Amino acid sequence: MRKLLLLPACFFISLFSFSQQSDFLSFRKKDRTIKTYFRGMLIEFIHLNGSAVNGVIEKIYNDTIYMIQYDVRMSPTPWGTNVQDTIGHYDLQFHYKEIAAIPKPPKAFEFIRNGTLFMIGGGGYAFLHTFNGLIQKRKIYPSTLAISGGVAVLGFTMRKLRKYYYPVGKKYKMEYIKMSSPQK
Repeated sequence: MRKLLLLPACFFISLFSFSQQSDFLSFRKKDRTIKTYFRGMLIEFIHLNGSAVNGVIEKIYNDTIYMIQYDVRMSPTPWGTNVQDTIGHYDLQFHYKEIAAIPKPPKAFEFIRNGTLFMIGGGGYAFLHTFNGLIQKRKIYPSTLAISGGVAVLGFTMRKLRKYYYPVGKKYKMEYIKMSSPQK
């Protein structure tokens, strides 16, 4: 008897579990997909006017991204600490062609890749060499200052040349994939 009831129950459960896919966005480099954006996902991008936009995708329909952006701020507690609190939310909508760039996800050892370690190391060594030379009344070598300054300048150059986003255009494309049927 249980086996006889199990078959219709599985049929009705599977009937409710199938639903139509909503439209989605595919961020691609030539023919390779880098990231896909669906309903309910967090999206972060640079708008055409240069402002950064982030929020949760509510739906994607007719080339438009409907999203909610939450205003989260730190609020004081009675115990003298701070806690994050949601002040409000904003309903936003953008056409998918208004996306100018997508931020790159940070990689491992980003502080070395972007030159921060070289700037801190070069500047710190120059400061310590000068400080120790003045305190101990020893000679301050200009060659040491030049080398440490060169390392700091190398780090600064690395930071300026580092790309922190994928620009949408020739190489990278944002594609709208329509999955929903046209409504009457």
